[in-house]
Amino acid sequence: MTNVEFHLQLNHNEIWNMGRLHFHAFCELLLPLTSPGNIFVNDQVYPLRRGTLYLIGENTLHRTMATGAHARYVLHISRKALAELSTPQTDFIRLAQEAFRRVELGVEEMTEIIEAFQTVERNKNDGAFGSDIRQTTALLQLLLKVSPLLSAATAGESIRNKDFLRVAPILDYIRDNLSEPLSLDKIAGQFYISKHYLCRIFKSATGFSVMEYIIYSRILKARQLLQEGVSVQEAGELAGFSDNSHFIRTFGHLTGVSPGKYAKEYQSGDQVLMQDGLHH
Repeated sequence: MTNVEFHLQLNHNEIWNMGRLHFHAFCELLLPLTSPGNIFVNDQVYPLRRGTLYLIGENTLHRTMATGAHARYVLHISRKALAELSTPQTDFIRLAQEAFRRVELGVEEMTEIIEAFQTVERNKNDGAFGSDIRQTTALLQLLLKVSPLLSAATAGESIRNKDFLRVAPILDYIRDNLSEPLSLDKIAGQFYISKHYLCRIFKSATGFSVMEYIIYSRILKARQLLQEGVSVQEAGELAGFSDNSHFIRTFGHLTGVSPGKYAKEYQSGDQVLMQDGLHH
């Protein structure tokens, strides 16, 4: 049994609102211990509440937005680690293949899963004899509890308030035209609205700005292209960056690694749990 790479945190915040969109190269299990709030995933908004377990897949653009104090368990685990823990009969790799799922837990299920998170938290690998095996065993017990629940779950109904219904076609337009020059003027003109109105309804519906969404969506698209073997310059151009140096700087700032290094590490299979900018 190998030392499996993962990262578990129990976070408490008196005031919680994730500062920015992000995505990462590993799966995330999120268990809120307090309510309420929302979570933006790709181009939908869902309720964020206690008693619901969330699976956020690798390369999934998301941001959590809670109201007031917030506590949550967050587990990050890579596709490679899930593969190492899987067997032909028990396949955890399916968790890495989903963009987003959520399941409402019963009281007993919630208690059991919290206890499983706590067991993983207690069993740290401190280098002592057997601590690596105890840690991996605790992680396996957690995955055995949550995997059947998440496999049977879906994303569920998103929040369809008035503001979001106005913004949904704008999100679709941005996503479909990332490789083209996009500006507030162009987007506002496309929908026959003013820039001020565009910015206001977009922020109200999603919690972030139009340009923030465009930049993160472009970096995500570039990262997927790099995974497919596209060159750094071409990936930047296809993702909508007209200047290669700006693409390289932005990619590095938002992911913590240069596009060239990311492509090399991905192709070699040497991926790590990057924590840069992940404020859960």
